[in-house]
Amino acid sequence: MNNLPSDLKEKYGIESTYKPDALVEKAMSFLKNGKNLLDVGCGEGADSVFYAENGFNVVALDNDKNYLSRFRAYKKDKNLSNIVIRNANVITYQYPRNHYDVVSCILVGCCMRSSEFERMLDSLKKTVKLGGIIVMSLRNYLDLAIEEIQPLTNEIEPNTYLKDGDCCKIRYYIEKGRLKHHFKDFEILYYYEGLARDKYEEFPQHGDSYIICRKIEN
Repeated sequence: MNNLPSDLKEKYGIESTYKPDALVEKAMSFLKNGKNLLDVGCGEGADSVFYAENGFNVVALDNDKNYLSRFRAYKKDKNLSNIVIRNANVITYQYPRNHYDVVSCILVGCCMRSSEFERMLDSLKKTVKLGGIIVMSLRNYLDLAIEEIQPLTNEIEPNTYLKDGDCCKIRYYIEKGRLKHHFKDFEILYYYEGLARDKYEEFPQHGDSYIICRKIEN
């Protein structure tokens, strides 16, 4: 939340640093073809806006009405006609098959049960077109917050904990090598698993897993 321009807070109520995620910026070099993009768990819309300003037609999904209200106000003022915003549960949403050129899902799978993440992931792999790109990140097993959570709560599912006082009530920390394993049927263009800087500058670093991959014929 540091360095947030005052007009974003005062005019729209935006709470988070309104800049694209570093993985989203990195992904742009791989997104040469296709224009239809799905932003899963868009929040207040920073990544969606970045994609739209770079020429993509964006469908943005989130189930937080407060986030979407701020996002809609910002979109209207900036006249971003190439963004469609939908209030939706990203786990149960009826994703069309073979529809999107790009699917972006940044730090969303870690805000649900591990079983729910796998259910959502199956849908996302089916909604991206052949030759299309998935961009995804999650908190992982290296995150220092796990040490604080483990003494306070039991695992409700593998590597999944209840987490009070956080943006997510549930936190799933993906296992070592798991994200790459999930995409073994895709062409992996970029993969990172380790410690990374916190986008919101609230913590020195987090344990993160990143992937950019292409759907191929099997």
